Amino acid sequence: MLICYLDESGNTGSRLDDPDQPVHYLAAVIVREDRVREMADSLDSLANGAPTSEQLVEYHGGQLFHGSGPWCETPPRLRVSEYAKALCVMRAVEAGVAYAAINKPLLVGDQNPHLLALQFLAEKIEHWLRGQTDELSQRALLVADHSHEHDQYAFDLIQRMRTDGGHIGERWGLNVALDHIVDGVYFAHSERSRGIQLADLVAFVLNRCERIQRSSGDSRSDRAIRMLLQEHVWPHRRTWREPWPNR
Repeated sequence: MLICYLDESGNTGSRLDDPDQPVHYLAAVIVREDRVREMADSLDSLANGAPTSEQLVEYHGGQLFHGSGPWCETPPRLRVSEYAKALCVMRAVEAGVAYAAINKPLLVGDQNPHLLALQFLAEKIEHWLRGQTDELSQRALLVADHSHEHDQYAFDLIQRMRTDGGHIGERWGLNVALDHIVDGVYFAHSERSRGIQLADLVAFVLNRCERIQRSSGDSRSDRAIRMLLQEHVWPHRRTWREPWPNR
């Protein structure tokens, strides 16, 4: 079975018109269950040797890239190197990446960007699972960060989708039943899950790269983000959905 660790970037709550973060990303890092321990041990080892001002308990993409929290005294070049090392764990354990994105300013009514992203991401993962030839890779369990305010709604959504599919698209017969997703969503505290932390690192890179495509910033920072995306995220893409609604 596969474990899909989920985390987000670009969540601005009820404010959907934030000019700095108009896109809500939900990313999944997909790992075979027999490689989960190896993934966690590798990140534990990196965290124990990290050049931080205090013991690194949890990887946060924003903190690592911007030099805040335990990374406040770590030089930029070294932080980028540590970011790349953490993402390289995906290659070592043959992990995959999936993601969905929501254009928040284009939503209408009371549509929730996080739940929409979860529906679209679950649908993309479902389609991808159906195409796997290895029987052990045809079932997946979703594990998400417990801190989100919509945990119960997310659990209910996936439970419903397992039989009826999602509500977006059902009027056109496009709803997808999650035949290959095991149970609902399981929630874990991110500080106790290296898989969720790895998904956070991926989601941050995706979100940051989208931002610099709209408006470039510091040239060195932009180059670093593009490098992380092109060398350490894109090679692991298994399935994804471009930002919705389309502009």
